[in-house]
Amino acid sequence: MKKVIFFVKKFPILSQTFVIDQVNNLIDAGVDVEILSLYEAKQDVALDSLKKHKLLHRTTFIAPTMAQSTKKPIKLLFLIKFFVLVNTIETRLKPSMELAFHALKHGKLTLAYEISVTAWKNRKRQFKADSIIAHFGNNGVVANAFLKSGLLEGNLMTVFHGYEISEYENIKLWKDRYVSLSRTSLLLPISNFWKRRLESWGATSESVIVQRMGVDVSKFAFQTKQVEKPVQIVSVARATEKKGLKYAIEAMSFLDDNFHLNIIGGGELHNDLIQLSEKLNLSDKITFHGAKPPQFVKECLNKSDIFLLPSVVDSQGDMEGIPVALMEAMASGLTVVSTYHSGIPELIEDNVSGFLVPERDPKAIAEALKKVMTTDKLNEIRRQAREKVEKEFNSFTLSNELVALIESSSR
Repeated sequence: MKKVIFFVKKFPILSQTFVIDQVNNLIDAGVDVEILSLYEAKQDVALDSLKKHKLLHRTTFIAPTMAQSTKKPIKLLFLIKFFVLVNTIETRLKPSMELAFHALKHGKLTLAYEISVTAWKNRKRQFKADSIIAHFGNNGVVANAFLKSGLLEGNLMTVFHGYEISEYENIKLWKDRYVSLSRTSLLLPISNFWKRRLESWGATSESVIVQRMGVDVSKFAFQTKQVEKPVQIVSVARATEKKGLKYAIEAMSFLDDNFHLNIIGGGELHNDLIQLSEKLNLSDKITFHGAKPPQFVKECLNKSDIFLLPSVVDSQGDMEGIPVALMEAMASGLTVVSTYHSGIPELIEDNVSGFLVPERDPKAIAEALKKVMTTDKLNEIRRQAREKVEKEFNSFTLSNELVALIESSSR
């Protein structure tokens, strides 16, 4: 039986159900899985997927519990002591020290401290596996430093999702490290879009393999229903800039009362979006539900006709990967409307399996929503969408591909 370690910064994070699902799928496939996380993410909602294989019992939290709340002077004092000790006594931790110093040079004191204090705490331990899967590129770089320091042992695979390879600050901090990582381990971007970016930066092509995220298609009953007025549009997303919800709201001003938008999700821009709706006199056409549990979301999706996610590149460069929410909507029989953004066109083909519009174009969004009402091939588009997810974004199939990759890389 192959042993795999998942390396993450926080676990479990509800917005990263793809990590939880991938862990469960590998266990189902007969892989022995352990999860290493710096911190435990306290969640108000218990997920059945966490209980399935008692994932929290498989998780070791390796950073000191007070690391995130440590005061700045104490962090600085610890780093000075750490650098001295590593240069004189614990020399094997030099790769971790070097990465911490790199973070410090870029003004990332907390990151430098997290790397150092975690390496020091675990200096007498070693976590061994055939393969180590690090989700998000920055975590892969940290895992690599721990490998070189002898804290981890195994073949490293790093999954690239979105923000860590698009946000300007992350690129400045990590870009060269990603390229170096490609010379000794596998990089697994979740889209061809990110594969091309890594290769354009200088990552070795043979080490870059697209490994998509997917959904358990069997959990989504495909259903088509007659679209009735008012057309129910739903957006399930955190209220952040890159989700483009501002443009979804503005699009409603180009539509009549035959369309109603439901927005589910909290986030820092939630109140701003409500104010925008009120300013445009759209309160009767838009309902803001805020953050809701999975059951509420499922019920709302069942009552909806269109799933709208108008993603954009935000002001910090942050981008999506390929949103799982779109896959779930397509598997359920909803018609999807989204944007030509990141890897989304790899999931949705315009006018074939959904509708795509340019970023930041509320009028184009409105026209696409109208087209859903007027097209005579709506059922065919829905069927094609379901088929696309079943064939290319099916978590069961993708997990088998990952198991094969693990087996081949550990020979």
